[in-house]
Amino acid sequence: MSVPALRQPKKIHIEEKKATISFTEPQNYLIVTLNDGQKLVVSSDAYHGMLTAGELFRCVFCETEMVRDVICKERHKSSENHRKILESYPHVEEFKENLIRKLSAGSHYCTVCNVVVTSHFIHKHIASAVHQGELQMAIGRATSYKPFN
Repeated sequence: MSVPALRQPKKIHIEEKKATISFTEPQNYLIVTLNDGQKLVVSSDAYHGMLTAGELFRCVFCETEMVRDVICKERHKSSENHRKILESYPHVEEFKENLIRKLSAGSHYCTVCNVVVTSHFIHKHIASAVHQGELQMAIGRATSYKPFN
């Protein structure tokens, strides 16, 4: 008696990933002067809490999402409502030049890296090589950055 042949699995054709289009918006920078006089230069988007999420911009302070349009983003950043909300999230003194803002009991926002970090991992984030590299770039930009008059 012969043993039946094993059935071959169906072949599934997986589509190749389509090329993604990378959006590159011009970056504006702000000089942040700390209480001790030290200066850091960070992007305007990072200072204002604007994250890029696919084809949207998201403001972490206002909890607003908007179409990924530079004009719309700039209008939001200059709005009176955004400025009032931004003032209610000062940088935490404990973290000094790391420019950390407390969003809620469970999360913080790193202005230097432009990321939201859970409160449990904020100290690990500050000690990370990525954050330290971004911080050194912000300090380095402050020595060479010349604002427009």
